[in-house]
Amino acid sequence: MAKATSHLLSLHLVFLLLFFSAKSEEEEVIRLSLISFLQKLSPGDPKLAGELGWTAASDPCLGSWRGVSCVKGTQSVRSIVLDSLRLNGSIDAELLCRPSLLAVVSLRDNFLAGNLPPAIAQCSRLTQLYLSNNHLSGSLPSSLSQLHSLKRLVISGNSFSGELPPELSTIPGLVTFLADRNNFTGPISDFDLANLQQLNVSFNQLAGPLPENSGKFDQSNFAGNPGLCGDPLPEKCTPPPAKPKPKKLSLRKAIMVSAYVLLGLTFVLFLLCKVVRKQKKNSTDSLPSHKIDDKMQFWIPRPTKDFSISSATKSASVMSNSLVVLNPVRGEDLRLEELLRAPAQQLGRGRFGSLYKVETSGGAELVVKRIKDWSVTKEDFERKMEKMSRERHPNILPVTAFYCSNQEKLVVYQYQKNGSLFTLLHENRDGQSFTWASRLNVMAGVSSGVAFLHQSPAGGAVTHGNLKSSNILLSDSMTPLISECGLTSHNSSPSVAGAGDQSPPTDVRALGIIFLELLTGKSSRGFDLVQWVNSVVREEWTVEVFDRALLADSEADDGSEGRMVRLLKVALRCIDLSPAARPTAAQVAAMVEELREEEERSVAFAGA
Repeated sequence: MAKATSHLLSLHLVFLLLFFSAKSEEEEVIRLSLISFLQKLSPGDPKLAGELGWTAASDPCLGSWRGVSCVKGTQSVRSIVLDSLRLNGSIDAELLCRPSLLAVVSLRDNFLAGNLPPAIAQCSRLTQLYLSNNHLSGSLPSSLSQLHSLKRLVISGNSFSGELPPELSTIPGLVTFLADRNNFTGPISDFDLANLQQLNVSFNQLAGPLPENSGKFDQSNFAGNPGLCGDPLPEKCTPPPAKPKPKKLSLRKAIMVSAYVLLGLTFVLFLLCKVVRKQKKNSTDSLPSHKIDDKMQFWIPRPTKDFSISSATKSASVMSNSLVVLNPVRGEDLRLEELLRAPAQQLGRGRFGSLYKVETSGGAELVVKRIKDWSVTKEDFERKMEKMSRERHPNILPVTAFYCSNQEKLVVYQYQKNGSLFTLLHENRDGQSFTWASRLNVMAGVSSGVAFLHQSPAGGAVTHGNLKSSNILLSDSMTPLISECGLTSHNSSPSVAGAGDQSPPTDVRALGIIFLELLTGKSSRGFDLVQWVNSVVREEWTVEVFDRALLADSEADDGSEGRMVRLLKVALRCIDLSPAARPTAAQVAAMVEELREEEERSVAFAGA
């Protein structure tokens, strides 16, 4: 019996030795494979592996391999990040994919050449692949569609060519696909965009109609492809010409068809005449006939139209000349009649009314907001405007004048030539620099202005209700100015947490979204920015959130990135699903001001 027990123990010991020996051999194979992979990435720098600590005698998961992280509690490699190392070799996917749990690969900002091998599909657990800003070329392998766990594929700024494999969009979890600044050709009409949250294929050579659901993305994501057409691009797709039928009509049939055509044209002309007469009859009560896009953000320049504000309002003859001037314009004697008759350029139309740019006879440039669908009495409106005139703050755009009658409500501001924060962030066609320090100043100014409104010294908290980047204007000195304050339906008490659209917590959430736009450089219009940021943060890939222009800012020091992360945490608190869990605007302003002062001290110390 003892002999049998001893025999079983010996077999168990042999099994354990074989198991650990095989495991050790597997780990050795992975180490050597990754070292060979790095050597292929940088064939001209044999010392790089040693400098990064990638040696056969060390363990990748004990912290000595730079750029490598492992699954917690195991010796399984999870991510490889080798950004900005001047790597100039090629990618050997077979060597790269030896670690079975590899989920994240980032080789951005290098000089890698060659193609992306089809063997990349062997990285079956891959969730994120970042290859932007290299010299990679060739077609994308169709085997990418076999990466069923892939969530983010970023290949911007390379020389990839050929057609984009439509199978890519069938990957169930893919939420980000950035392929801008390449040489892709052909159509993308077969792409399924239903699950994608972030897409950019701008500046390629793509052609044909855009796929369904492309309208949820900004047109800048498709720009630089002259052959593309369809929503959201201004170029509309023309239907293919119908093939001519070879049949020839007989003379009798031709005469009959001609007669029917003439009869039809006569009927159409008759109808047109009636419509024109009807339009002339109603022209005094109608808006200008040109089309205004409901999604248009105001302060976006539009071609000047030959009409005045009075043509878009009720008849000027029934409006009394009672323009109330709160902040006089130097050298101007503002009068309602002149304001209504002056040539006007319609800048936009939104939820709360239409916006016009007006130039007076004295040369003053003003903006007139015509408010619609606001069921407030003339007396209440006047009280609200008088109260807003007492809300003096350097980050709040003051009301110049207002007019109120039973028919119309108009609010007048001074025109800001530098446009809006939305335009600077997302439609900056002139390439104007927007540094980290400048963005931090904007965040500090806007949060200070909102906090001031919520703690109104004029009595009672004032909520904005429509706070967004297109309502943040920039003065001549680039100071942020919150516009349209007090133009929503009512004021609300700060004690009411989240009571509809007109509560301080709602303004704080909007403030958080503005912060996210400034930190990420991405627009929240037509794109669920909050969901995207939360998904990236959950993946513990926080740096990927930030705008590349911020990370490359030469004025930012080593501590700036830490302050960006802290500010991101502030923004995430602001967008908390529970209104009660959000900080007050005053708390946000204090946190941002502290970060801004830290940044200024850091810059001053660096320059000393």
